[in-house]
Amino acid sequence: MTPLRVGVVGLHYAAGTHLPVYAALAREGLVELVAVATAHRETADEAARTHGVPRAHVGFEALCADPEVDLVDVATRPSRHAAMVAAALGAGKHVLCEAPLARSAAEGREMADAARTAGRVAVVDMQSRYWPGLAELRRRVREGGIGRVDNVAVQAFYPTFTNPAAVRGSGWCAEAAHGASSLRVHGLHTADVLRWVFGELGDVRGLVARRAPTWPGPDGPVPADSVDSAAWTARTEDGALCSVHSSWVAPGGGGWRLVAHGSEGVLVAEAAGHTGHFPVRLSGARPGEDLAEIVPAEGGATEPFTRLVRALVAHVADGGAPGDLPTFADGVAALTVADAVDGGLTSVA
Repeated sequence: MTPLRVGVVGLHYAAGTHLPVYAALAREGLVELVAVATAHRETADEAARTHGVPRAHVGFEALCADPEVDLVDVATRPSRHAAMVAAALGAGKHVLCEAPLARSAAEGREMADAARTAGRVAVVDMQSRYWPGLAELRRRVREGGIGRVDNVAVQAFYPTFTNPAAVRGSGWCAEAAHGASSLRVHGLHTADVLRWVFGELGDVRGLVARRAPTWPGPDGPVPADSVDSAAWTARTEDGALCSVHSSWVAPGGGGWRLVAHGSEGVLVAEAAGHTGHFPVRLSGARPGEDLAEIVPAEGGATEPFTRLVRALVAHVADGGAPGDLPTFADGVAALTVADAVDGGLTSVA
């Protein structure tokens, strides 16, 4: 197999997550990291030197036009995704875009339409699907392992932006204009997992809130106007009721937990933090039995992204169905949920 030649736009998040994965897969001959791009010459050159990348570009346009790039990895703020994806598709590149795909479902639909018109592979990085615990959850639900699914409840409470170090690294998430929020970043992975496991969601309704007006930055309080908490409900195609309650400013947050109650048993999926990076433990029980572990919580933080890239490389090579790869259509569906929930906003007085 000829290695898929990758160019990465945006290095802050990608440096600790995407680039190590590309380096590991390059050693297997699956990918070749050929270019990086940032907005400034000094940062682009430094990133290329640090990570051993042959070419450094200033601006995403130059990277997208690079004839040596097959796939553009867009690892920037959501508010910048649409223009970068459009440039990549216009240059005939395949695209891997960070989640959330866009600022809204409407913007995401335009991006998905452009990908279909271009005939390129377009994937959104909702890598939570690739934990073995969640894959086994899906298999058991789809094969009727707990009978008729009646109720699904998710709690996701993280202390992320109560930590000055996290604010230092990703403080831009405090500004709603950038397209990020607890609902649209961590919460989007939960919406995608629910759709992927239990089927399409309908009758979505909910509330969102800005409970923390400032975040503790390393140099003092950082004003925050993005949504930090959300509670919403939905109904699956089969009629099961779903509820989700989440926050990324919960100081004592205990992580992520999904409980699926069926007519013939229960399944419980748990992670110590955001499912994009924390391994998922799956447990289950039949009626009258004690809960028992099915899949342990094992694996490193980049493991699901590694599996996603492997699947993406195979998909580009064979041109078949995307399988479990989260496509731009999946990104739009998750954003449709977020748009519905975002309608009810409360704030700290």
